[in-house]
Amino acid sequence: MNKLTDTTKQTFYRFLNGDLPIKDFEQWVYTSSDNLEAELQPDFHLDLISFNYNQKDNFRQIGNKIKTHIDAKEFTIWRTKRLLNDIIENKIDLVLATRKLRELYLETGENFMPITLGVGYESVLDDVPTPAEYKQWESEALKHVLKKVDWYKDDIIRDTKQFLDTLNRMK
Repeated sequence: MNKLTDTTKQTFYRFLNGDLPIKDFEQWVYTSSDNLEAELQPDFHLDLISFNYNQKDNFRQIGNKIKTHIDAKEFTIWRTKRLLNDIIENKIDLVLATRKLRELYLETGENFMPITLGVGYESVLDDVPTPAEYKQWESEALKHVLKKVDWYKDDIIRDTKQFLDTLNRMK
């Protein structure tokens, strides 16, 4: 495995995390081709520049190729820290965040993340809608159910900060 630059690594991580649309990733591959050619194994570089980004199932296919060239543990820590920071900085709805934490918990195994963050908060908020679902709710019922988020918010933030601190001390 070649040593990836921080820029390449971050771009791969953002793409795999769903933060970088495939069209933007494709553009980055073409505009960075010279740098990538020097940085990546020749077969992988060729895979990236010759890949048909318009084909069906393109995200999964190119994602699988990328995953063979990155450190899976490092990516897991990166995306977990990113989500935890988004929660702390109030950049993500807490209900959506608990659902993303559950996904991470299930993907990474039960020993990576505390169970309260992994499934505990999501299970107590499982009847609370995400912002995309608000329009399906009657306004008084929505106000009532959203109070539940307020009840747990401080605990979620506290546990998020503690876990982020733990991850930051790892190396």
